[in-house]
Amino acid sequence: MESFVSAQNIQWLIWLGIGLVFVIAELAVPAFIVVFFGAGAFIAGATAFFGASVPVQLVVFGVSSVILLLLFRKMMAATFTGEKAEDEQERNVIGQLAEVVDAIRPPQPGRIKFQGSFWSARSSEPVEPDSMVRIVKRDENDVNTFVVEKEQ
Repeated sequence: MESFVSAQNIQWLIWLGIGLVFVIAELAVPAFIVVFFGAGAFIAGATAFFGASVPVQLVVFGVSSVILLLLFRKMMAATFTGEKAEDEQERNVIGQLAEVVDAIRPPQPGRIKFQGSFWSARSSEPVEPDSMVRIVKRDENDVNTFVVEKEQ
């Protein structure tokens, strides 16, 4: 019972608490910086659990926090803000074929059916219903509208 109340056994719990504070702070200020200090605190807590001295714990905390920050911040920020998903989705859309549902009569948009969903579509030339079109890009003014061209 005495081993559970020793200072060494409580140090890892302190690091765990510090790590949780950093992670919760990241939720309040989502900049993808503070969470890496939380991860560093968890790693330092693991070293404390296995009996490392306080100076070693502090060095492990600092070094691991900075390394994690440098290695993963850009990737995680892109993933959690949706930039990565939007880029992948955009690559999967451009060049695909879609069916015209409502006629496209420039400058008025029409509607296309693409991957089971209906989308607004613009074209530089008129396109009749039941025609096939190729998606060229998204409209700069409306991300829910595709720019298409007739499939020859």
